[in-house]
Amino acid sequence: MLATSSSSGASSPGTPQTAPPGPAAKKKEKKKKRGRGSIGTSTPLKGLAFSWVAVCTAEVVTCPIDVCKVRLQLEGELGAARRYDNIFDAMRKIARGEGAGALWKGVGPALGRQTVYGTLRYGGYEPIKKWFGVDASGDCEMWKKIAASAVSSGGSSFLANPFDMVKIRMQADTSVDAAARRHSGLVGALRDIVRSEGFFKLWRGAGPTVTRAMVGGMSELPVYDEIKNQLVGREILTDGLPLHLTCSLSAGLFSCFCMNPFDVAKSRIMNQRAGKGGAALQYTGMLDCFAKSVRAEGVLCLWKGFFPSYARIGPRVVIIFLMLEELRKRFD
Repeated sequence: MLATSSSSGASSPGTPQTAPPGPAAKKKEKKKKRGRGSIGTSTPLKGLAFSWVAVCTAEVVTCPIDVCKVRLQLEGELGAARRYDNIFDAMRKIARGEGAGALWKGVGPALGRQTVYGTLRYGGYEPIKKWFGVDASGDCEMWKKIAASAVSSGGSSFLANPFDMVKIRMQADTSVDAAARRHSGLVGALRDIVRSEGFFKLWRGAGPTVTRAMVGGMSELPVYDEIKNQLVGREILTDGLPLHLTCSLSAGLFSCFCMNPFDVAKSRIMNQRAGKGGAALQYTGMLDCFAKSVRAEGVLCLWKGFFPSYARIGPRVVIIFLMLEELRKRFD
């Protein structure tokens, strides 16, 4: 009788009772089994869609800062005269001399670039990381995070290079008169470049652009990923706004510092064009740009535009990650 009672699951008075898991525990276990990551979604398509919305929103909001950053990076190029003292002076002079709309110069190609680059960079990170191998909680070794971000960032940047090139040229153009502008718009610019410089010149500056993107991706996505996992794992912060702000601001600062030299080289190489009569370009490539710039302006020139760059990248990264987290919470 006792044996029957024991085998049927009846517990003795001294046996501790295990409470059934509550809703919060069930939700946590379900998420763990799904094997997401720091910004993973239930399907890759949702990840791409959420990424597109996030990066395009961030691009429109931060475009004025990006215009000022490009102008400041081209300031004093190889000893030329300077026009702007700082980002605030640049913003004021651009708005006064060229109109407030000039602060959104290049927003068309910028959105085209983000549709390719930003969408694949953020939307492709988790699927590629999963392809490298993740554990049950969606986490993996740091080198796999770095490798996944390098692949998603570098590949998407190469595909988006023509949009990036047009964006840089339009933002660098100081002409007030539309007839005097270097390019009339995205389609016109692509047509002009192909006609006057050749189809493959659409990938001029692809070296520093892809390198910059890979460095940026490797110093942003894994940093956000790792900081979030560590803070949550050590129970320092719970999933929510303070956690997302802490992770995104830290990732943005580190990424901006690492990318800036490549960003300067990218802006200068993309802005140049062949002179009349087949005159040689100022720079033959990324290393030549580094060497000539440092020789003429000093090594700190590689961090020109750092503060406006972070003024853009900081809020941009925050907007992107907060939107990704919110879209995941509401629609996934």
